[in-house]
Amino acid sequence: MLSSKSLGPLVVGIASLLCVGIPVRDAIADGANSVSGKVTAKKMSIVKNSVVYLEQVPGTHKPAAKPVRIDQINQTFSPSVAPVVVGTTVDFLNNDNTLHSVFSPDGEKYDLGQWGKGESRHYTFKTPGVYTQLCKLHPQMVAYIIALQNPYFAITKDDGSFAIPIPNLPPGEYQLAVWNERQKAAPLPVKIEAAPV
Repeated sequence: MLSSKSLGPLVVGIASLLCVGIPVRDAIADGANSVSGKVTAKKMSIVKNSVVYLEQVPGTHKPAAKPVRIDQINQTFSPSVAPVVVGTTVDFLNNDNTLHSVFSPDGEKYDLGQWGKGESRHYTFKTPGVYTQLCKLHPQMVAYIIALQNPYFAITKDDGSFAIPIPNLPPGEYQLAVWNERQKAAPLPVKIEAAPV
């Protein structure tokens, strides 16, 4: 079901989509500021830290000006999920009193070696995709970096709600996608148009 609703300077399609385990409900534009909605599942505890994003937005999109930081603390990665724009550099800082490493078997496949407390290593993501972050010394450590084509993304809150900031998003038809560590979801079509004058 797809319908339109006027919300200030934008009109957006409102839809619900049942996915394999994770539906995105009522994705709407909140004025000209965001696309918002909620990701739900039978087991709501799994929707926290899902990444909701717009696939393929026309134009060139700059990566973050400053590196994104992921800490290694208490033998965990923090945050455990980090969406970034392709071209973004991620710094991995060791805050533990033990050696850590970072490697990914996915996509570009990299291994940053080992380093001690207070030291960091960095990696710049060149290709879109999901990159599992692992530590060779502590196999329980796992995190995910989702390298995306554009900056229109958000991480869900504990209740599955999200709001994607959409400044300067041109009117058009988009696909709203969801990444989740444990569930798959099909994209949700969202149409954003200039509001009638």
